Amino acid sequence: MRAHSAAGWYAGPMPTAAVPAWRREPYRLFFPLGALLAWAGVLHWLLHALDLLPDYEPVFHSIAQIQGFMMCFATGFLFTAIPRRTGTGPPSTWQMLVGLAAPVATTAAAWYERLALSQACWLALVATLASFAVKRFLSAGAGRRPPNSFLWIPLALATGVAGSALIAAGAALGEGSFWLHDLGRLLLLQGMFLGLVCGVGGMVLPLIARGDAPPDASATRRDHVERAAHAVAALALALTFWIEAAGNPRTGLALRGAVVLAVLLAAGKIAHPPRLPGWHRGFVWLSAWMIPAGYALAAAFPLRHKAGLHVVFIGGFALMALTVGLHVTLSHGGGPETARGRPWQVPAMAGLILAAMAGRALVDFDRERFFVWLGLSSALFLAGTVAWGWLTARVLLAGRAERRRP
Repeated sequence: MRAHSAAGWYAGPMPTAAVPAWRREPYRLFFPLGALLAWAGVLHWLLHALDLLPDYEPVFHSIAQIQGFMMCFATGFLFTAIPRRTGTGPPSTWQMLVGLAAPVATTAAAWYERLALSQACWLALVATLASFAVKRFLSAGAGRRPPNSFLWIPLALATGVAGSALIAAGAALGEGSFWLHDLGRLLLLQGMFLGLVCGVGGMVLPLIARGDAPPDASATRRDHVERAAHAVAALALALTFWIEAAGNPRTGLALRGAVVLAVLLAAGKIAHPPRLPGWHRGFVWLSAWMIPAGYALAAAFPLRHKAGLHVVFIGGFALMALTVGLHVTLSHGGGPETARGRPWQVPAMAGLILAAMAGRALVDFDRERFFVWLGLSSALFLAGTVAWGWLTARVLLAGRAERRRP
């Protein structure tokens, strides 16, 4: 028997109850861990702005946010969603342990400037995640296939690996090849998660916003054409990074935003606003629009492009991760009715994250008040994660108590 749920993302058989809960529902561990790593990546900026820490660490910040915080949310989602979508087994014990340990090790090694070790830990996580996904997608016993947009997922992981390799190559080959380092950094910090947004967004965005579940991939001519279009879009996205690294940032940023917007309009259906109840749905939809909007801002002001990029990172990636994480938690920790509710923590969290985004953009437009905006932005972001954690903990603890009742 198959279980169908408009509130969830799957329509396959539930994992067996014999599997421990921490493996059946990986999001319960990965999402809180991701929020903690977000604190690791942002708190030191606040301490620096308050003159309590003498230096700031931009490399550590980017690694902690992308390869720690964001990677935990991506892993927790995929470890939970793929088995339920395909009707295959949950992650094994060793996959869970690698998934939980690698982001922490990656972040800790980056803090101590052991960048080679940091990237080795992260590559171990990518390899684990890739093998987990491919095995279940190609399993003969899979009850369902992923939608066509999931073609982006292996391409996104490959983009991250390529970015890490190019960073190492640029450093090893010397000053004349530093453009390879720049290209690799763009692929790693932007390309990988843009690919994940395009891939997962093609399934999650229409489902969360309107309850429209995308069909499984099939062997029809239409599906072949759709997958080919996704592959072409992925190639076009990769070329935008080469254009930027080659010395034309405005063109690269503008084209990047256009490619992502086209994919999210076609696969994510973001031209249509949410129609289901639940405050988090509107913020998931808004976060999708923030990504092309951020690239448009960066292209319009190339000398202050970091302002636009932080619209992408904070208003796009971070807000999407937190709100999709809320949807998963509310749907499966509290049930469909909880996902249709309007707890005050949702607009509080989203409002704080969006205010943090605005504050971080002002860092680049009002350099005279650099520390004011940096400190305010950091504090607002951390407060947003507290509101998120408050609601998440409440739902998970209530669900646990409910299951324990005789």
